[in-house]
Amino acid sequence: MPRHLAGVTGSMPDGSQNPISTAIRAGDFVFISGLMPKDDDGQLVTGDITHQTEAVMKRLQATVERAGCRMEDVVKCTVWLTHPEDFAEFNRIYASYFSEPLPARSAVRADLLLPGVRVEIEATCHKPRSRVYPNTHG
Repeated sequence: MPRHLAGVTGSMPDGSQNPISTAIRAGDFVFISGLMPKDDDGQLVTGDITHQTEAVMKRLQATVERAGCRMEDVVKCTVWLTHPEDFAEFNRIYASYFSEPLPARSAVRADLLLPGVRVEIEATCHKPRSRVYPNTHG
């Protein structure tokens, strides 16, 4: 099955290129790489789980839209949290970005690669090519 870039290539906090694609379309699915809390300039967002979750969810929504999808096309998310006590606040913000039925999801506690990062999210969208929304790429 051919793969097509449906987003941008990744970058590291120092601006160097990360050897990943942010989103790849394969057939009727779009796979979105794990997203950490970064602002529009690519700088890590520090602070509590509220600030970091908002940053990740905004990046997820923007990545989903760049790939020609909408948040309702997200069918599965995987979430990594560094602090189990963040789970309730994370859930409150996460849920506000989706409508029913919510995507399937796995959530695990893990140490993340970058110091200070409390959350990372990856997602899978289902969007048949025949239904890609106008004015988007994908």
